[in-house]
Amino acid sequence: MTDRALREVAVVGVGLLGGSVGLAVKAADERVRVVGVGRRESSLAKALEAGAADEVTLDTAAAVGRADLVVLATPLGAYARHLMAMKPALRRGTCVTDVGSTKAMVVRLAKEILGTRGPFVGAHPMAGGERRGVEFARADLFVGATCIITPTKTTPPGKVRRVERFWRMLGAVTVRMSPTAHDRAVARVSHLPHILAAIIVAGQRDEDLPLAGPGFLDTTRVASGDPAMWRDILLTNRRAVLAALDAADEQLMHLRDLLELGDGPALERYLARAKGRRDEMVSERLRRRE
Repeated sequence: MTDRALREVAVVGVGLLGGSVGLAVKAADERVRVVGVGRRESSLAKALEAGAADEVTLDTAAAVGRADLVVLATPLGAYARHLMAMKPALRRGTCVTDVGSTKAMVVRLAKEILGTRGPFVGAHPMAGGERRGVEFARADLFVGATCIITPTKTTPPGKVRRVERFWRMLGAVTVRMSPTAHDRAVARVSHLPHILAAIIVAGQRDEDLPLAGPGFLDTTRVASGDPAMWRDILLTNRRAVLAALDAADEQLMHLRDLLELGDGPALERYLARAKGRRDEMVSERLRRRE
């Protein structure tokens, strides 16, 4: 379902996620105009070529001046600069959302710059990939994906509903969480897996890596994510990530104990529970995309 009041969307940062937002908007309603913002003419030219934007600019303020909705899709470290740039240009009634992987810091920053009851509604679509660039963007990237919306007590309810409609228009399933609850949850289901994948790769001996098969590559795929982006994610969610690491350490020690004891039945039960939970999750995701 499209939002009839949505005529123009500004996407600040037209890489994988921002480019996919642009493509998804055009796929949902080709009448909606998409304006892309980037740092380099070369990347903006790629966004135009890919069909992820109808118009591009290096000027954030110019891009948001006519927009009904703005999507921040840059690295977290660039948020402050773009929020400051767009502040004087935003029209009354315009909504601002984002795709950032941490939310407490982002929501706090947006309140400081745009106001406590301002236009910002935090969002985090649980979708993406390890490759960067608009050339890897997909119109269906958000179809069936969970998009976490993180309003606070002072976020205007109308803007929350508007942002939820937007992500549903792109095919996502929306859920609401507080910024703090979001950060605790994604530390476990998103940030921790990235760390574990990095540990698995970093801990290998060079002479063993040529022996690695598809399972190793599947398990460690996310370790190919952009290091600078992930540095910002982990540091801005440091406390929750540390708690997730502590919990993972407890699980690891439990498994170690089972192996040391040679307790085959308990080890099989542990693996069976993990298999069952993952199989159920995969089935649910497939149902969403049908």
